[in-house]
Amino acid sequence: MRAYTLKNYEDELNHQVIHMDQAVCYCPEYLATGCMHDYPSRKMQLARAVAKGELPLSDRIGEIVFSSILSRQGERWQNFRENPENMTDVMILSRGMLREKGFKYAGEEELNQTLNKYNGHVCEVTPWNLPKDSGSKQAILIDDLAAKGFKESEKVLDNYLKQNSITFVNDAKPVFVGFEYFACGMIREGKEQIQKVIDEFENYGVDTVCVISAQAKYMLTQFVKKLNIHPKFEVKYLADCMNSILTTEPVYVYGGSFNLRYLCNAEQLNTLVPNQKEERIKNSIEFIPLLKGDHRVNELTIWQKPLSAEYTLFGMDEDVIKKIEADAIEDIKKANPQSIISFEPSSMQILRKYFPNIKVAGYLDFL
Repeated sequence: MRAYTLKNYEDELNHQVIHMDQAVCYCPEYLATGCMHDYPSRKMQLARAVAKGELPLSDRIGEIVFSSILSRQGERWQNFRENPENMTDVMILSRGMLREKGFKYAGEEELNQTLNKYNGHVCEVTPWNLPKDSGSKQAILIDDLAAKGFKESEKVLDNYLKQNSITFVNDAKPVFVGFEYFACGMIREGKEQIQKVIDEFENYGVDTVCVISAQAKYMLTQFVKKLNIHPKFEVKYLADCMNSILTTEPVYVYGGSFNLRYLCNAEQLNTLVPNQKEERIKNSIEFIPLLKGDHRVNELTIWQKPLSAEYTLFGMDEDVIKKIEADAIEDIKKANPQSIISFEPSSMQILRKYFPNIKVAGYLDFL
């Protein structure tokens, strides 16, 4: 098992510097700034040059490499069917390399301050009240952003669990899984945090750990393998347990980056909200088609635009964040939805801000 270091991912880094014209069409950072340094391969060219000693480290290069929401949108794999993991891995590891060489990322201090402010969490959170039984062989892991974003679905989930006689051995307290550490290039701290989480849940002696977000599933099933961590429990994502979502009106479905591009769940989510009749709207964007459907008005694909970073973002230009958000919202408005269902907890506040007059619901409401 290779260690999670930039040296061991050199082949992936060398490949990601190769220019790909198509990425400019949908890379969110490039669309927001119009600057070539926000093109994915250009960021990696700069990171590789610093790693190889071909360019001296500068604050500007550091700022460019850290200016990405890690959405996996606008990358080589989407067009050439390459490994979706590679760009994210070398971006995270390049950030770690820049820190080791002396770059001081402002977001790192902001993250540490936030964790101190919220007692080890990346946002303000409160525990959920879900069925508990000390004899259960299942545990529940509610990550911080899911605890905050899906809070209004707590009662629905509680009722669903009781109706199906499902209990958990632990209290449903929010958990900081650690993705923000990796996004800040803090590899050692991130590995320690995710190992701490896994140790805690293994100590419960359970067979299964249930999660309610795609980020938590990704971190505990795919990302941990890169760190040579192998949990002794099975991870069950509640969205994977659903058969179908019945709607009384056509809805727009927002999947999010972790579902659509990290877990590649687009087809699964389309199947969850099936149309009996649908017709593609001819003037909609090729890669993210809108539909005339009786239940769903959009087709989920790996190109659905991200509303935001799906983790607590630190140290990035607010103007870029707002432009990324506005671009995604513009696409959703074109669908003229009567209601919205989201599988991504970090999107809930944004969607409700822009669509105050229609129902915006998290997927848990349809369990």
